[in-house]
Amino acid sequence: MGPNKQYIKITPFTTNHLPAWLTMRAALFHDEDPKLLQEEVTQITKSNTLKSQPFQCLLAFDDNGLPIGFIELTIRSSAEECMTSPVLYIEGWFVDPAAQGTGVGKALMNAAFDWGRQHGCQEAASDTRPTNTSAKNAHQALGFQDAGIIQCLRRDI
Repeated sequence: MGPNKQYIKITPFTTNHLPAWLTMRAALFHDEDPKLLQEEVTQITKSNTLKSQPFQCLLAFDDNGLPIGFIELTIRSSAEECMTSPVLYIEGWFVDPAAQGTGVGKALMNAAFDWGRQHGCQEAASDTRPTNTSAKNAHQALGFQDAGIIQCLRRDI
């Protein structure tokens, strides 16, 4: 099938999707410890929250039922440059490289916007590393605007 002619099914995460979600998550967050990624998923699936915020993971499947992408979402009270509350926050967005450019990312994002509207959101926010130009370009192609670059810092106290 050529670009944009692929059948895409978007479905909320269930525990049956755990292996596919973990595999794609490891590809997205390739510089993170896979054990920590798995522990985070374990906590999410127990509580359906991420850092005390409502959480949803939507997965994309192709016409053969193979997982080709996901989007992780939370509802935050605020986000950079957003003027309303609550805000739909894109925590993670991944499309298998072989499926990029076929509308999978757009389908995931549109499903995310629907979920956000169901939770009273009028705005969506996301982030990516400044060096990740492909992610920045993908966001901008779907209407996201640059909200500036910040350096985030943390420490144990």
